[in-house]
Amino acid sequence: MMTAERVLKVLDALAGLDVWVDGGWGVDALVGRQTRTHGDLDLGVARPELDRVVEVLGGLGYDITDARYVEVTVQLTHADGHRVDLHPSTPMPGGGTEQLDFDGNTYLIPPAVDGWIGGQQVRCMPVSAQRRSHEGYELRPQDVHDMRLLDGIDLEHGRGGG
Repeated sequence: MMTAERVLKVLDALAGLDVWVDGGWGVDALVGRQTRTHGDLDLGVARPELDRVVEVLGGLGYDITDARYVEVTVQLTHADGHRVDLHPSTPMPGGGTEQLDFDGNTYLIPPAVDGWIGGQQVRCMPVSAQRRSHEGYELRPQDVHDMRLLDGIDLEHGRGGG
């Protein structure tokens, strides 16, 4: 299980690098509190910093366990069993990044926004990008949970999808 303490330890080690929280922890960061258990930590990373991020995570005891689709995702696993999944994307002029999906399509991720994990401010993927990342596959129960939370954020802040 990936705890808030582990998340913050990873983020502290990566301070100064262009990374942001996405996936389930990203949704919880947008909500401002942990709403469910998490099996991993998904991080967006600016592609030019991918090697450095992998190096820092290696120093924390993470090893690459799946890099078959390095253009889309790199999975690292700690000896204790918890996982960090990196999602590299290319910085774009004017802000945001462009991410590649498994079908070879690209889409724009707007600039990261502020969220909160364990009372600490973190950079996270905005609501619109979170919604986009839940498209194209059958939603699991945790994905349905996350989408409901995203719906609440939209209503709360008067945003129409981000």
